[in-house]
Amino acid sequence: MNHTDDTPADPLERAHLLRRVHTAVLSGQPAPRAPRAVVSESWQRSLAASVDPERWEPPVTFGSDQLCDVRAAHPLAECVPLLRRTLLDAADGTTHIMIVTDADGNILWREGHRDVCRDADRVWLAEGTRWAESSIGTNAMGTTLATGLPVQIHSAEHLVRRYHSWTCAASPVHDPETGRLLGAIDLSGPLHTMHPALPALVSAAATLVESELRERMTRRDEQLRERNLHALHALQGEPAALLSSSGRVIAAEPGDLALPERVELDRPDGALLLSGREARIEPLDDGYLLRAPSPASKTRAPTLR
Repeated sequence: MNHTDDTPADPLERAHLLRRVHTAVLSGQPAPRAPRAVVSESWQRSLAASVDPERWEPPVTFGSDQLCDVRAAHPLAECVPLLRRTLLDAADGTTHIMIVTDADGNILWREGHRDVCRDADRVWLAEGTRWAESSIGTNAMGTTLATGLPVQIHSAEHLVRRYHSWTCAASPVHDPETGRLLGAIDLSGPLHTMHPALPALVSAAATLVESELRERMTRRDEQLRERNLHALHALQGEPAALLSSSGRVIAAEPGDLALPERVELDRPDGALLLSGREARIEPLDDGYLLRAPSPASKTRAPTLR
């Protein structure tokens, strides 16, 4: 967390100041200082969502009997061991817990210091609960998902008073295939464990995860090309392209066809226009084949296999 010259460097002193700010701002009284902009904006969003600062229980989205399947289906599942090595194993004895959420703020994984996990259970900072701003107010996970930026929330910067004894830093993770938000990575712990390096550590971990996802995407692209490049060659010059499962163009014989970087796949009839020419999308095992035959060749039998 960045702080000005008049902000105490000691985490406990800073927490005391932040509690005074929290009380004053929410009661409409003059505050000893203004909250940081990211915090003030988050408080406004949270209050607009009817979050009560005196309420402290986040909703439970997934029961223990559901978590296994939900985790297995999530794109970050294969990256949890990497995060464990980066955030926990490399800092043996740390008094933090590592948390991974989905894009809706639901905690899917929580690992770390045994005592901190026990304290977290007492305040429902647990797997299966939802920590979006709209559910439990300002917190690092929910706020990083709302803003798309790394953030650290310390003590009374949390809107809900129950979490004023906690500090947390989180960073969003995006899918390199589609750019969509996948979830958040978070380090949380007792407020005395606040350290200015925490946001950088969590951001570095998110970058590592996105790099790992990008490498996996590259390997999938190469496998798709190897298995299906013959489909392009078999069309004997007819404009066509291999598309990933999300519609990214990964190989093409464009001819006079202007291809976008990504093709919209959500078309009920499978047809679209490219350069004024009708093109069609045909499914492959792990992607798609886009074909744009010239009008003269429309009646020619396809030779894809």
